[in-house]
Amino acid sequence: MHRGIQAMYVRMVWLTVLFFAMAGIPDGFAQDNEDCMVCHGDPGFTKTLPDGSTASLYVDEDAYKHSVHGDSTCTSCHDDITDLPHEPNLKPVACGGCHDEAQEYEKSLHAQALHRGEHGAASCDNCHGSHDIRRSSDPASKSNPRNLPDTCGKCHSDPVLVKSHMISVMNPSDSYMKSAHFKAISSGNGQAATCTRCHGTHDLQPSNNPASKIYRSNISQTCGQCHSAERAEFEQSIHGKALAAGIKDAPTCVDCHAEHDIEPPGQRTSKVNRHEIVRSTCTRCHDDVNVMRRYGLETGRQASYMDSYHGLASAAGSEVVANCASCHGNHLILPHADPASTTHKDNLPKTCGQCHKDAGPNFAVGAVHIMPTSADQKALGIVRLIYIFLIVAVIGGMVFHNTIMMMRHMTVKLFEEWRGANTYRRFTTGMTMGHLVLTISFIVLSVSGFALRYPESWWARHLFYGDAGLAARGVIHRGAALVLVAIAVVNASYLLFTKSGRKELRHLMFGLRDIAGVFQNLAYAVGLRKEGPRFDRYSYIEKFEYWGMWWGTALMIITGFSMWFVNIFLKYLPKIALDIVALIHFYEAWLAVLTIVVWHLYYMIFDPHTYPMNWSWITGRITHDDMKHRHPLEYEREVLGKQSGTDNP
Repeated sequence: MHRGIQAMYVRMVWLTVLFFAMAGIPDGFAQDNEDCMVCHGDPGFTKTLPDGSTASLYVDEDAYKHSVHGDSTCTSCHDDITDLPHEPNLKPVACGGCHDEAQEYEKSLHAQALHRGEHGAASCDNCHGSHDIRRSSDPASKSNPRNLPDTCGKCHSDPVLVKSHMISVMNPSDSYMKSAHFKAISSGNGQAATCTRCHGTHDLQPSNNPASKIYRSNISQTCGQCHSAERAEFEQSIHGKALAAGIKDAPTCVDCHAEHDIEPPGQRTSKVNRHEIVRSTCTRCHDDVNVMRRYGLETGRQASYMDSYHGLASAAGSEVVANCASCHGNHLILPHADPASTTHKDNLPKTCGQCHKDAGPNFAVGAVHIMPTSADQKALGIVRLIYIFLIVAVIGGMVFHNTIMMMRHMTVKLFEEWRGANTYRRFTTGMTMGHLVLTISFIVLSVSGFALRYPESWWARHLFYGDAGLAARGVIHRGAALVLVAIAVVNASYLLFTKSGRKELRHLMFGLRDIAGVFQNLAYAVGLRKEGPRFDRYSYIEKFEYWGMWWGTALMIITGFSMWFVNIFLKYLPKIALDIVALIHFYEAWLAVLTIVVWHLYYMIFDPHTYPMNWSWITGRITHDDMKHRHPLEYEREVLGKQSGTDNP
């Protein structure tokens, strides 16, 4: 505070001395820059703007002395100062008084934006600086090629400014600084492309202005400033001629190479990398049905390439196999009917010979881009039909044969468990019926649920397509959900409120024996035990699945009803809660389905002791042999114990 008062006092003394010293010189006013620095040399010297913000009026004297204007007086630019102290609001500095480039700037999009009252558009000082302007060759200059990304990026990387001015590219500076051009600039190549070399310096125009250096028809000329040979080839190509004829869909340099983040072909992420050319660069146009139809061209070229050896090798990561540019060229791409084209029939042996030495005339016989399904390839069509018939007949016959054999084995096992003398009823009819209903509801829920999540899958499009299909899917899914709820209620009531149910519940509870059973079973599986664990009515495998079913059912009911009655749900909880609920519902569905496929179906079908089917889910019965193997403790208690007249609990 004391230093501020002292500085103010010093300024007042100096101004008083200057006033009396210069009072007799009304005309031809001039003063030394040091007079200005009395006030402007104070870092705390500020001005309050109309909007209430504060602007610094400080001028770094050392920076000014080292600037291009260091030998000029302040009044050379601020020529409306006629007295000291000067008026508080000076007119803007007119750089055009010395710099003819200002006339170019006045025609630019930046100047036009300022004239329209769009605050934030760039003026001279935004790009060059104010009192610290240096020559562009100076490494410290804001307009030095190495510093241009930061200079331009102050505006063009500002998301608020970019959105407010409807600028089409966000963060071009960040993209440019990853490019081959900026890497060249950084390594000392002063001739590499910069913002100003491509967009212009003072005469910047929007890309939709025909006078702009980045107007679509002018881009090849702009790039040709450095890449003259490539420009000459491009302008002779089918693409260049189409663009010159006014076809806006024709590609130009930036469509293939990108705009700001141009990378060398060897870079994996480059748009002209040998893999990206096939996958995205050329196909962006040549697989666009609307564009190709507009000009009478065929699509499917990429698909035919990917079906060939070249495409398969490329997909496998080959760095030497032929791609689009290998055959069609890079910049001088010509129609195949043009005698100068690399894909003209007379030139194909030479083109193919780049890789295939001794390529003869037969390389030019027949179409190149073909698919086995192409209708115009009769020979391929005949072979295709023959093999489709063979596959259907041979494999279909095998499937029929093996199905008959499988049905025989399954039927024999079914009758052994259903009507055999040595069987034991483990489940009541009510249990098997409940399991059957649960199975049906689970399958319906899975199919109707995943149909919503994967609507493009072939089965979903056949089952639930269009508005009517979607409506039916919702009704079916919710109906199956209500069945699941009913099954859960019935099962819980049975376990809690009936004597046999409570006994069943005791058998289903986990105990220390189950923990030991896990390790004993694994030890038996790897040969460390001669015998497996002795299970009772339910093994840890069945208990894990049963309680997992309850866990999943509870979660699916809670999350499902939350999404069903979404309006009520959102009255009490935010939308993020609904998003979490939907995510849980989706992943829990996958967990349930995979558990059934991996865990349940193995022990019901694919376990060697069970194969080809454990029919107890239908019959409720199990053979004594299976029971002795799977549930020895229950067998000894329920079968042997009753045969001997004892009934061990």
